[in-house]
Amino acid sequence: MKKWIWLLSVLMLLSACGQGANAPLSNGEGDEKLVDSNWIFTVETDQTDNKLLVKLAVTNNQEEASAIDFSSGQKYELVLLDEAGTEVYRYSEGKMFTMALIHETFEPGESKEFEERINVEDIPEGVYTLKAQLILAAIDGKAWSEDGTFQKQVDIEIK
Repeated sequence: MKKWIWLLSVLMLLSACGQGANAPLSNGEGDEKLVDSNWIFTVETDQTDNKLLVKLAVTNNQEEASAIDFSSGQKYELVLLDEAGTEVYRYSEGKMFTMALIHETFEPGESKEFEERINVEDIPEGVYTLKAQLILAAIDGKAWSEDGTFQKQVDIEIK
């Protein structure tokens, strides 16, 4: 037990030394990877014509099976912000989702992907920030308290 508390304390200290929760994580190419000891969460983007393809993937980086519970049929949220921070797109806007707990088991090393195509035809050209987040209720039956593991910010250019 003390080992877990010590490990958690070190992780919290290391995360406090970062750039801040709202700092862009982009490498400028539209894909980002975040790794913690148990999970890998990636976000990749690619624009073709008037569509922005967003691929989210979550991978169990453990040696045993693990389960994620989503709080509803909405497994993720995507928000696109312009350079002024104004929201120009929200995935959930105008949608309805089932109100049911969704349980997904991940075998060791198993990945699950989610894809969304955003119509950018009416969005002016420019640099935008895409915020992506998985919406979890629990991991392995324990209530999930968001710590940034399943959140990502990616700077993209709409052409």
